[in-house]
Amino acid sequence: MDKPNIHVRPAKKTDIPGIVLVCNSSILPGEDIGFGGGTPGPFQDASKLASVWKEPNTVEKNEIWVAEMDGRIVGVTRIEDKGGELELVDIDVPRELQARGIGTRIVRSVEERARREGKSAVTLGTSRNAEGVAWKSLPWWQHLGYRITHEEENEWTRSIGQGAMEIRMRKDLKD
Repeated sequence: MDKPNIHVRPAKKTDIPGIVLVCNSSILPGEDIGFGGGTPGPFQDASKLASVWKEPNTVEKNEIWVAEMDGRIVGVTRIEDKGGELELVDIDVPRELQARGIGTRIVRSVEERARREGKSAVTLGTSRNAEGVAWKSLPWWQHLGYRITHEEENEWTRSIGQGAMEIRMRKDLKD
């Protein structure tokens, strides 16, 4: 089977309708209960997202990148530059397109950028619910070479609910 032609690039303000569509279709209703899944903030509403968009492609303190396939936005990520590292804040791919290499292509693009910029690592956080069950992406991250560095309670996990933890992960970049 041929691999899809996926192009990852910085988002443009004209991408907002596609970004909102992707962010609203990446998880099933109720799937994120207890995990804090789903892209928070203005990403579910085009007018709200447009109102906080800063050119060229920044929302809040995150850069927005998109994945395109056949002219369609099929993935969205938020990236925060933390000096010596890039933080993958969020990745969204429509549910019906998951497990087709789109998320992996996004991650690899962020890693390539981090290497070009001389960053030491790419970091991220995922969650574990109060029952101790990790979010569904944990094995995927580990398959991509990310390792758990620690778990912590923080403002985000407290907003999810008592007992939720953030699983912090890191991939060191080698030349």
